[in-house]
Amino acid sequence: MVNNLVRIEVPNRMQCFNLRMIVDNRTVNTSVDYAVSGTGVNPMAIWVKLKPNESTLDREVRAEGKLASLLLQYGCSLKEVSDTLGKDSIIGAVANYLNKNIADILAGNQPDKIPNLNTDPYRIK
Repeated sequence: MVNNLVRIEVPNRMQCFNLRMIVDNRTVNTSVDYAVSGTGVNPMAIWVKLKPNESTLDREVRAEGKLASLLLQYGCSLKEVSDTLGKDSIIGAVANYLNKNIADILAGNQPDKIPNLNTDPYRIK
């Protein structure tokens, strides 16, 4: 739940990590901008692009990434964003993966294999 109604000020420079994953047999490149504070790590933006670029689906996914970023900047946690978007959309699958694995990702413990995610409600585990 949104705790405040004021958008968090986005720093001019933030730390970032990049991930490549497969969602529904499509290559998804994800960048997550985050700020480190005394209370921990705060994800501020999720940028998602599909290959091939500039397809209609790629434009929709980029717009959904902007939506997720605004939710984060208005005080929603990454868990709230992933729960809201669900696992049956590309951005929801990405947000859910990030929510479950962000500590390992930031610690540099990324898996050897590229994560392979699925949005099919009958195949989601």
